[in-house]
Amino acid sequence: MFRPGRNLRRFGAFLVGLLVASVLVEVGLTRWFPVAGQNYRLDPDLLHDALPGSSRLQLMPPGSDHRRVLVQINSSGLRGPEPDPGHRRPRVLLLGDSLVLAGNSPEEETLRAQLEGLFGGRVEVLNAGRESYGPDQTLLWFQREGAALAPELVIMVLCAHNDLGDLMRNKLFELGSDGSLVRRRPALGPSLRMRFVQRAEAARSPALLRWWRVTMGAHEPSLAVDPDRLVEAWYLAALQQHEDYISGDAVVRDLEHDTWDADVALVRDAASAKDKAALLTAVLVELQGALQITGSRSLALVVPSAVDLDPSYPIRPDSSKWKQYDPARLTARVVAAAEAAGWDVVDLTRDMHRAGPEGLFVGGEDIHWNARGQLLAAQVLVPRIESVLKSK
Repeated sequence: MFRPGRNLRRFGAFLVGLLVASVLVEVGLTRWFPVAGQNYRLDPDLLHDALPGSSRLQLMPPGSDHRRVLVQINSSGLRGPEPDPGHRRPRVLLLGDSLVLAGNSPEEETLRAQLEGLFGGRVEVLNAGRESYGPDQTLLWFQREGAALAPELVIMVLCAHNDLGDLMRNKLFELGSDGSLVRRRPALGPSLRMRFVQRAEAARSPALLRWWRVTMGAHEPSLAVDPDRLVEAWYLAALQQHEDYISGDAVVRDLEHDTWDADVALVRDAASAKDKAALLTAVLVELQGALQITGSRSLALVVPSAVDLDPSYPIRPDSSKWKQYDPARLTARVVAAAEAAGWDVVDLTRDMHRAGPEGLFVGGEDIHWNARGQLLAAQVLVPRIESVLKSK
């Protein structure tokens, strides 16, 4: 017998159940599967900065140690645990770019976590790494926020792959006639602003919709990369970056795409290399001065590029074409700049060579170190950190 009241109630119960299920799926995806999440926002002083309290699921390329990695930024704008409000342990603050942030690694495999583990929890290590940051942005961030953390030791991680070029790309500083650092006030290009706006809007869309978009996009075929053409493109991009910088162009058009500093590595005594090294030295001198004001000790860790170090990296310069290419030159320039700025420097090149660089990077075209690479760095750093903390 047809009973409209009962059938209507059943249909209503079905709709309520569907609604509850949808809410649960939305909450679950938002918390544990935040694909297309946004960890960054534009910043009038730093160009861009971490978004406190944000989460993003990083989908990794085939061949990586992990299929996906959850990157969570705490309320202090750091990855990892909140700073201890009582500051009851010696505090080490890690500064730098995506090598420090380590968005390709779960939290427990990051340099921060591995250092704390090797110290048995006796030392507090904070991760202030930011994706695509240059040393100039790191300097400004420390002056604005990092100094308040009052770390006993600051470790500046310098990425030899692109840190020199980031200074040209960001246009935040120039050298005065006396060699001092002069602050610039570049404008963010409209297309750059639009990309961040679109990403923020996408991050606010329903989690189920974001999951569907990413899942569909994951099936798109990847394009093969021609190593010779990419090296040539990197070289031309580096020259253009330098030309824009010295011309006084005051518009920042990109904040996320870090390219290998090919001009430095491929050409002996390139004019752009001299300018980049001088600017890096001045930035590190300024950061050293900021650390002295807070009473923090300093250490610079220089990480060589996978292009220069890893023989299995798929993009390598053709030595028959680039006859002046020296795989040690780029790292040596960064080390020399840090030493000239008065930093105690740890160059990981020799340790990574001994350990076998083929097993220290994410793989494929990704230049970031994996858990093994970060563990090696932590093991190298521990005795240096102990020495510094004992001397304070």
